[in-house]
Amino acid sequence: MTAQATAVNAVSAKPKPRRRSLLHRLVYEVVDGQPIYYKGYREVLAGHKTLEEIMSDSSLQAWLKGRIYAVLLQQLLNSDFDITVGEQGLTLGKKRQRGADLAIFRIKDLVLNNHYSKRPPEVVIEIDVAADTEDSSDMEYIFRKVADYFAFGVKKVFWVFTDKQQIMVASPNEPAQTFSWNNDIIVLEGVSFNVATILAKAGRTLG
Repeated sequence: MTAQATAVNAVSAKPKPRRRSLLHRLVYEVVDGQPIYYKGYREVLAGHKTLEEIMSDSSLQAWLKGRIYAVLLQQLLNSDFDITVGEQGLTLGKKRQRGADLAIFRIKDLVLNNHYSKRPPEVVIEIDVAADTEDSSDMEYIFRKVADYFAFGVKKVFWVFTDKQQIMVASPNEPAQTFSWNNDIIVLEGVSFNVATILAKAGRTLG
């Protein structure tokens, strides 16, 4: 049984209106018509945590997201590419929606409107895992999401793991590689980032 199906079976088939509304707000992504919930959603349903507690980034995740964005944006100025940050919604197909922490688009493919992008970015950068994976594993979720990105047309995916201080680099039809975040990570030709350097230049250490 898939993680998505298990997650759906973990809640009532006919939830009460208030619970149904809460479940809707707890949906992080949709794959093959099945919801993937935010990590910790069961604790919200049980009243042990709030929506904000599980949907917000940690200080490290939020800081890295902003700093990596700033470094890449500076390198992408006056190029054919643009970058988004936050939680870029992507519509991969019917009843298939994913969210990317950072996405680099060709300018011609980045349509600015109030909808998820139906066009693929060239590059996606993710930081940790925000999805509930209690019924499978983080790596199972990651590889499925990466495969979905490639099927959509994404050319490269970078996944930053803050706990291990590592970055996974994945390209279609090639084995994924993992690097220490002390390495220079080449995103596009002439465009790169180095997490250790970003921290050092800011004079920051991990608490």
